[in-house]
Amino acid sequence: MRRDARVNERQKKILYCVVREYIITKKPVSSEHVLNVSNLSCSAATVRNDLRKLEYLGYLYQPHTSAGRIPTDKGFRFYVDETLKLAKDYAQRSHQINVRYPLTYGDMERILEGAAIALARMTKGAVVLEKPDTGRLKILRAIVTPITKNHYLISVVTELGLMKFIPFRSFTDVDHSMLENLLNRLLKGRSIDSLTGEVFESDWDESLIDLSEQLISSLKDDLRNSMIKFGLDVLISGETFNIDEIRNLSRFLSDDGLLKAFMDRVQEVPAVFIGSEHGLQGLERFSIFVDSYRKENEPMGKIVVVTSKIIKYEEIMNVLTYVTSRLTEYFTVVTREVER
Repeated sequence: MRRDARVNERQKKILYCVVREYIITKKPVSSEHVLNVSNLSCSAATVRNDLRKLEYLGYLYQPHTSAGRIPTDKGFRFYVDETLKLAKDYAQRSHQINVRYPLTYGDMERILEGAAIALARMTKGAVVLEKPDTGRLKILRAIVTPITKNHYLISVVTELGLMKFIPFRSFTDVDHSMLENLLNRLLKGRSIDSLTGEVFESDWDESLIDLSEQLISSLKDDLRNSMIKFGLDVLISGETFNIDEIRNLSRFLSDDGLLKAFMDRVQEVPAVFIGSEHGLQGLERFSIFVDSYRKENEPMGKIVVVTSKIIKYEEIMNVLTYVTSRLTEYFTVVTREVER
């Protein structure tokens, strides 16, 4: 018989209350406190007995005999699972929030950076946002816009509806219409990672060779940096972590290979890893939230949020769901606009 099956409904309510209050106060929770903040109609002795049983089952522990109880990772897991059940309705509604919010084309980097910054500030956590694999995207169109004399802006539109803006200056007179036609003839239908100097060699005016190199370099910048990171300072300034914990977290967040391996290991999203559940040594006092954003039903990238283990899990999950839903909406709507 599984130990979990021996927890009755009253004990579940007590456990939920203990975890919630510990998250709020960050102090051990006593039986008296449970009775004061809950609507349980039982005696203090009954609550104390239930707390002892929950401790025996591994959900709680007592730092010393005169103290209240503190949740274990197993206790936090129970709380998160119960919260997820309650949050299902919210998650369904969040996909419909502001569905008619006007969306426009934009620089992919700015859109995703804005999402990462907003998410870090709302969750008070460290955020890693995996960017779409732009190297495989085909270029749909290039637009050349004159800004001032000898200053131009090239806008490159991909099949995702994302735009890359590349300013350049020419020291000779340039017919921007002819340049735009030439760019479209050379770039349209090509994937970004297929671009090399050879693409331009046969048709490119020698006076614009610098532009061709700048164009290729700028378009491939996104390939060299596949992740956007923000919020480590936000996380460590709001909590008390020791030097080793901060060093371990910084090492994890700075290692793209380790981050990618962790993301690939997460097959089902949304997911929450509490303390030791994530298997990352030295990060047991942190929890990690993972979700993904999509283009219709096609995954585009994952988002990781690292927080303190003592956190209001429902708030983090709601915010993460909202942000991923907005990014999904953006990529889906803009792609449809481009394909018209």
